[in-house]
Amino acid sequence: MRTGIRLLVTIFSFAIAAAPAAGEDGPTILDDGSSPKPGGLTRNPSGLSDAELDARLRFLEERLDDGKVYARNWQWGWTAGYSLGIVIGTAEAITCCSTRKSGRDHSVSGNTRHKGRTKHIVTAAKGVIGTSRMLLNRHPGRHGADAMRAIEGDSREARLARLARGAEVLQAVAKQAKRRTDWRSHAGNVGLNLAGGAFIFGFGRKSDAWESMGLGVGVGTLQILTAPKRGIQDLEDYETRFGMKTASRFHWSVVPTAGGAALQVTF
Repeated sequence: MRTGIRLLVTIFSFAIAAAPAAGEDGPTILDDGSSPKPGGLTRNPSGLSDAELDARLRFLEERLDDGKVYARNWQWGWTAGYSLGIVIGTAEAITCCSTRKSGRDHSVSGNTRHKGRTKHIVTAAKGVIGTSRMLLNRHPGRHGADAMRAIEGDSREARLARLARGAEVLQAVAKQAKRRTDWRSHAGNVGLNLAGGAFIFGFGRKSDAWESMGLGVGVGTLQILTAPKRGIQDLEDYETRFGMKTASRFHWSVVPTAGGAALQVTF
């Protein structure tokens, strides 16, 4: 009973600590079809020729589908990993510090068992938070271009609708990729694990606190950095190829001269 109460208190405390980081951007795209509106990827859709429209559709489908497998594996792999943390942490918290010897159960003192159990409670709590984040903010690229293909029909109106939907997904994927290097994502990870370490410091063993913080920050950082990153480049390629953004023609180089060297700049 006490273990359950302590687990609930820990989860609640961590949720408060993690809330700012988890709620910065919110879900980028939802399974019900709602998503961010396209921010100018197609400025004048009605003015597109059929050939240009088809070219954009092909680009979007190819790029979104190319990133589908990795995004799906990342999404469900980390979800399963955090869920496993819940199972392991809960099981260890229940059976902690009990050993079997010569057919008889020998348990450590109540105080030592109490302290040793704390880190496992924290592990389970962080697993709950990690799993919740993965499920509430599912990666928008895990379905590839399926959202585009869900819009049926060969009419120009249907193709324009597929274009708008593909642009929305591409923007959402790029936005998700930017979180890999967003300081807020990393600060949230560190803050959550510091909260867990502080809880263990207060109710458990100091050595367990350091171990939990180090392992937690490492795992959280790995989860952030292994997230799909190709969406940023795909969005830039789309904007450049279809006239939304002019490719940079600014170049500089150092060239030899009779007197030494000079900086050459071309536009």
